[in-house]
Amino acid sequence: GAAVAGTPIFPQRTNTVTAEVLARLLRGEVLTSLDSVFDSSTTRLSAFIFTLNGNGWEIESEPFAAGCKDGRVSWPHKYYLRTEVIAKAGPGAAAWCAAVFKARRDLRRKAAQAEREAARLNAMRRARIASGNPVGQSLNSSSCGRGPLATQAAPVAAHHRSRAAPGPLRPPAR
Repeated sequence: GAAVAGTPIFPQRTNTVTAEVLARLLRGEVLTSLDSVFDSSTTRLSAFIFTLNGNGWEIESEPFAAGCKDGRVSWPHKYYLRTEVIAKAGPGAAAWCAAVFKARRDLRRKAAQAEREAARLNAMRRARIASGNPVGQSLNSSSCGRGPLATQAAPVAAHHRSRAAPGPLRPPAR
């Protein structure tokens, strides 16, 4: 839900990237997209910042020049919370942040399992493509979604199917 003016909303679930991004900001960290790839396993920091801003967090965004290996200068952003915004988070913020870091640490313990499951799903996808089946076939079909993370993969697969490009065009059947 949207925040009431002046009342930022903490994410309900503590094991999410959104929660981790907010906890890091409340800890006084300055975040960049590159940092978030390594620290939070996401390439979409700006999307999480957008969500948090929509929930009443006044996150500052400041561009900075970065030299690139291909000879360009790019202007990524760094994100942070002003001291007064951190203070406005209230006395329960420290305990909430501790719960977030614990939940994320617990989730990271499952990283090897998630990597194995991703490798299994990708192998099945490659086999499906090689056999001529449509790329957009559900990960919930009878041949997929049996691994330990299947219950987590199904909603993700449904989300990606809803945004996926259409499959190859075929002439109508006669």
